[in-house]
Amino acid sequence: MGAVRSGLGCLSWVGAGIIVIALVLKVLLFDMAEVGHNGMAPTLLRGERVLINKRAAPDLGSIAVCQHPTEDGWVIGRVAAIEGMSIDSFGKELRIDGNPVVFNREGATSFYNADNERTASLTWGSEHFGTGSHLIFMREDDRHRVQETEVPSGQVYLLNDYRSYTVQDSRVYGAVDASTCRGTIVFRVIPTDGLERDLAHRYFQPIR
Repeated sequence: MGAVRSGLGCLSWVGAGIIVIALVLKVLLFDMAEVGHNGMAPTLLRGERVLINKRAAPDLGSIAVCQHPTEDGWVIGRVAAIEGMSIDSFGKELRIDGNPVVFNREGATSFYNADNERTASLTWGSEHFGTGSHLIFMREDDRHRVQETEVPSGQVYLLNDYRSYTVQDSRVYGAVDASTCRGTIVFRVIPTDGLERDLAHRYFQPIR
């Protein structure tokens, strides 16, 4: 019995240590937040719980959480251009500094958007800028609809990954002040349903 008690005591200390480490990480490195809309689908879905790296500055290709430039509250978006860069679109091409962004179409899907209670038929595929690739949604007959913009000093230009969903990114509210960004989203803790199997999210999943 003594050995059992001793083992249980060790386990309780281990559990307490894990809790302490988690709290320290939260205070020093991470915030947890809930995604408030589907503008970042298929990468992030409304209702998902994610970790924000508070020490990460917004960089090209990252998903930043920043203060809305004209209203109270926060916005999230893919950093598509940083200070000194230009961004626009021509036809179905997104262009950064005049160079077309590589896009590889990978499939088609239907997606129910709880934000507007509508189901859309979309194409999806990987887009390449920054340090890697990420997935985006686009209606087959749609365009990126980015007006030519030169990003001012100290600001970043945010785009939704759901590129046909224009109500929640810099195409509407303009570039945002990078100093107001609270960090970048790096990890999904709790997913939600809503995507077909090839795109479905998992618990404890790194975000790119």
